[in-house]
Amino acid sequence: MSSNKIVFSDQDAGLGQVGGGAFLPDMALWPRAPDSGELLTPLMTLTERFLPVTFIPEGMALTVFIAVKQRDGEFNEATQRRYTVNQQSELETVRNAGYARVLLHRLSDQPLSPTPGTLLLPSAFIHFQAMSDEELEQELEDDDNGLEVSKPVGRPSWLQDPIYEPNRYLFLLQLRDYDIAQWSPEHEGLLAEGIGYVYVDRQARRGKEGDEGGYFFLQST
Repeated sequence: MSSNKIVFSDQDAGLGQVGGGAFLPDMALWPRAPDSGELLTPLMTLTERFLPVTFIPEGMALTVFIAVKQRDGEFNEATQRRYTVNQQSELETVRNAGYARVLLHRLSDQPLSPTPGTLLLPSAFIHFQAMSDEELEQELEDDDNGLEVSKPVGRPSWLQDPIYEPNRYLFLLQLRDYDIAQWSPEHEGLLAEGIGYVYVDRQARRGKEGDEGGYFFLQST
């Protein structure tokens, strides 16, 4: 269990970043929405230094992409529901639906420039900060529910039905909609005021460029 939480900064700690472009070696790897063919939006890039696992191939990173659409200045909830899970029975459907992708790739030195019209979020670098005694106590007091704070590893802060994963997948991090709003207020609501969860696939050890390295979904508050 980690005693750290995730905070954002304008200083690069080498752990990764939220927002910004995609550090892919080839534009052909950039995933698209299955219905419209539009390029997905990079939500975060996690470098090898961030990943506390041994099964990510050396020199590889993970980038989480989501489908983001706005209507009248607000984010389209119909799109958000494409990567939201409310019950265990919905997990496999959402994982395979194609509206969020966790891509395994080599980390390029510079982000690629997507086609015009692709939504990119303002970027901020990921840092770790120790939880306060009160936060850590809250994290430890319940066997089922973790702390409602953006954090690496630890336990998920389940808000609805818990998700029981086979051993193939490992909970990697959670990211709150609240925290996105702190670094980019104009993107409040991007995660439907919920918490996004990233799971990493242990089979990524066989990883090839452009493979699925895990999956992402939301549970709303």
